[in-house]
Amino acid sequence: MTGSNNDVSFEDKVFEIYIPKEELANTVSSLAAKLNEDYGAFDLEIILISILDGSFIFMADLVRQLTFPHKIHFVKLKSYQGMESTGQIQYILDMESTEVTGKHVIIIEDIVDTGLTIASFVEKLEKADPLSVKTCALLSKPDVHNDIIDIHYLGKEIPPLFVIGYGLDINGYGRNLPGIYKLKI
Repeated sequence: MTGSNNDVSFEDKVFEIYIPKEELANTVSSLAAKLNEDYGAFDLEIILISILDGSFIFMADLVRQLTFPHKIHFVKLKSYQGMESTGQIQYILDMESTEVTGKHVIIIEDIVDTGLTIASFVEKLEKADPLSVKTCALLSKPDVHNDIIDIHYLGKEIPPLFVIGYGLDINGYGRNLPGIYKLKI
């Protein structure tokens, strides 16, 4: 798994550190502070929906810093095969749409790449008549998704790199890395 100079290897590919864990921790704390400021005075029910598998570490670190009452749900959507988006969204683990009716919803996503997955999910949720639907993403590749989706709370914009770590993976590998690593070219 480990190569030279703290590089890591998976699937015959070498990755190098891109965003260290300390920088990620600061980014997550900043997002939590913004969410706490915006939702701290809400009296209505707030639901956080984590899109699995990639966002589980981000979600765990984020919710431990939230000071407002909220419920947590998980959905599993699939649109990737290896390093490429298939353009097709599969709902592997879904939730009852009635669970969001009349509530504020915040979707927690690890990375917005093409934007197709989260755009499809937002459209589905909005049919259930929530009070609001906001998105919170750790990372975004605006050069790839071209503003197909509004990201209300964003950690960092990155160029169109393939990244792993902190929940992000390559065919299931690399999620456990404490930082974000980019494909070394």
